[in-house]
Amino acid sequence: MPSATRRAFLAVSAAALGAPTAQSADSGPLYLLTYDHGGLILWGIDHFAARLRDALAWLDRYPGFKIGLENEAYTYDSLAERDPKLLAEIREALQRYAGRFGIGTCTYGQPLSTFINEESNIRQIAYALEADRRHFARSPETYLMSEHAMHSQLPQILAGFGFRSAIMRSHYMMYGYNPTFDRAVGWWTGPDGSRIATVPTYKGEGAEFSRTTTDNWILTRCPGPDCKGSLEEFRAQYAHLAPAIATRADDSDLRREDLVRQTEGRPEYRWILLEDLHRVLPQPTTEFRTGPNDFTVRMPWGYCGNEIWNQNRRAEAAVLTAERLAALELLAGGVNREAELDTAWKNLLVGQHHDVQICGLLPEARRFLTASINTSESVAAASLQYFATRMEGGPAAQVTVFNPHSWMRSEWVEATFTLPRHFAKAIEIRHGDRVVPSVLLSALRASDDSLQEARVALLAEAPPLGFASYAVRSATTPKADPAAVTPYWDIRFDAGGGLAAVADRATGQMLLRDGRFAGVIEGKPCIAEGKWRVRPALPGAQWNTAIEDGAIGGIGYRLEMKSWATSPRLDFRVVFEFDGQRIGAVSDNKRDARSPFLHEDKLRFKFYPAGREGSIGIRDLPFVIAETPDPYIQGNYWTAIADGRTGLAVFNRGTMCCVREADGGISIPLAYSMYYIWGTRMLSGEYSYEFALYPFAGPWAAAGLHRAALEYNFPCRVVAGQPGNGRMGNQVALLDAAGEGVIASALYSKGGAARLRLYEHQGRAAQARLHYSAGPAKFVETDLAGNAGQAVDSLVRFRPWQIRTFRLQI
Repeated sequence: MPSATRRAFLAVSAAALGAPTAQSADSGPLYLLTYDHGGLILWGIDHFAARLRDALAWLDRYPGFKIGLENEAYTYDSLAERDPKLLAEIREALQRYAGRFGIGTCTYGQPLSTFINEESNIRQIAYALEADRRHFARSPETYLMSEHAMHSQLPQILAGFGFRSAIMRSHYMMYGYNPTFDRAVGWWTGPDGSRIATVPTYKGEGAEFSRTTTDNWILTRCPGPDCKGSLEEFRAQYAHLAPAIATRADDSDLRREDLVRQTEGRPEYRWILLEDLHRVLPQPTTEFRTGPNDFTVRMPWGYCGNEIWNQNRRAEAAVLTAERLAALELLAGGVNREAELDTAWKNLLVGQHHDVQICGLLPEARRFLTASINTSESVAAASLQYFATRMEGGPAAQVTVFNPHSWMRSEWVEATFTLPRHFAKAIEIRHGDRVVPSVLLSALRASDDSLQEARVALLAEAPPLGFASYAVRSATTPKADPAAVTPYWDIRFDAGGGLAAVADRATGQMLLRDGRFAGVIEGKPCIAEGKWRVRPALPGAQWNTAIEDGAIGGIGYRLEMKSWATSPRLDFRVVFEFDGQRIGAVSDNKRDARSPFLHEDKLRFKFYPAGREGSIGIRDLPFVIAETPDPYIQGNYWTAIADGRTGLAVFNRGTMCCVREADGGISIPLAYSMYYIWGTRMLSGEYSYEFALYPFAGPWAAAGLHRAALEYNFPCRVVAGQPGNGRMGNQVALLDAAGEGVIASALYSKGGAARLRLYEHQGRAAQARLHYSAGPAKFVETDLAGNAGQAVDSLVRFRPWQIRTFRLQI
């Protein structure tokens, strides 16, 4: 983040600046660790080169000084293409200043890790360590981050990559901060029991939004006009800790040469690098057990119209689906597409950069995320076509469906195909001898009424991580099945717009009421007004579609709501037409750092659930699900509110927050367009949003919410075209990992070998059965870095919240 704006805005945590303790300051040295945070995103090559050379000059002037780089790893890959001489300069410095200059890069794109999905958390680290080793033949053994890239499952992830230790500090706490501990070192222990030796955020060092930790402030501002505190005070305050370590991971413009000069030759201050920590830290004797609620986070949801988070989710889903298809193609004898997928992943990981997301770097977001999506879509299309051409279809056309999930999936999908001239006036879809429910959505007909082109919806069933093909055949007469009515809900529309109520059709129990758009527009609280119309249902349709055209505060919108006969899910898609309106709490502060986080004032969809007093919020985070008392319920794929008797989940495709409002309402913030500290982004043009409501009865843990949310985010993939050669039949299922409570987070290939990653998602012991159907094979467990362990039996067991990775050895 721009250091000039930080100087004007930030202050060190006030609670940490008390007077030094009376305890002697002679109990041991204060270790000093400093890393320049930066890179090419936001800063550019010229700035990076200038600050690098400035740091190296300090090493020449001060023999006792040490410093490292904490850049996004993308910087090194980019320099290899754009400025290889500068990259060589870094390599030469690592040799010339061996033991005094280091690489601390731990992620490829420096994300705010709570709000990227499970696999993105793993790939951020994997691609970073690969880049470090490729360019410098080394990688950090201690996890260090400048901004908040912490959550409760990091011990398991870091241990899986072989890190020796971690520094649990968010040096700049604008978007999140960590629990604090009054210990020098401890075992940071995650929900699954994994642990890693960790230097914590000390008690009193800082745990507050918009601040830096006290030591980071001292190491960036002292001595100087903004200085508060000193190294002497910090050393005295934490003299009871052995060793005490002051750390800085901050913008490369924010360091003080006078401070380095003052420490030179003084034995009570010792500069260290990350690789020195294992010699400094004693063996931990204390456990730092942390849960999901111990890490406090926030985001300016709706900033830039939520475009960047929405596109990030789309890119995540695209690459994860594509690599599953590509891995299966490779197992079936097809092309290795790892290079293309590496490119897609790296573009996504850069698009997750904290400065891209929370500084509103829209040109960079559109460049990297669009490139990632396009590459992933190209790979997915090619790999799916590989199977389609080898599967079995009808005489005229074939529909091939891929299920990206590790469980059997039944889902309505759409396909468009052309037919030979005079083929048929009516068609049916078959899977083998079975006629599959289908609906003709639209058609292009010849003068004799025969179908030339058809768009069809069909109820597809596909095996776990597998394929099913469907034949398009002529039918004697058009289908005339009546349209279905959802058996789940009685939905009542308000004549003035919005949902009046949704009730359980069987019991009459009210589930939600008064659902409509609300927001503070141009400084005034506004409620949407609109008019509904129900689209006539086609024969055989298992869904109903209602459309509302309306406006809120002069902002026009069209909302489409779809209810299903085969699912309790209610799907929403809305398109707003913005024209520069001020949306959210109005302020005259052009560097406002408060209004962007008041989600209950933003343009949002608001409703009142039926839950009783005492309802609790629930949300999913990377590799863990937990309840939360926070009024802002923030989760990756879904959030929910439940009282043990009934509940309502919200599935999102980028709008990762729900608000428990003071009047009992629940809202989904969609758009904010007002002053913001790192750059105001007013909204103009069309912006679209997708979310779903999922009412349920009984305890939330028994409602299957996580699987249902993944199905919403990862729909089946479809291709239609000419019939295949039939060699693979009409169903292909190469891999199976069936297990209650166990979910596949990834199937991909690395070095030509397929890898399958599974995790337990219900918080209880579970097991899965691994099977490869195409021939003899064994599954070898690996760590997250790919290092092989032992072969496993087909039945593998999981601890609660455990992640396990397996390489298929054929």
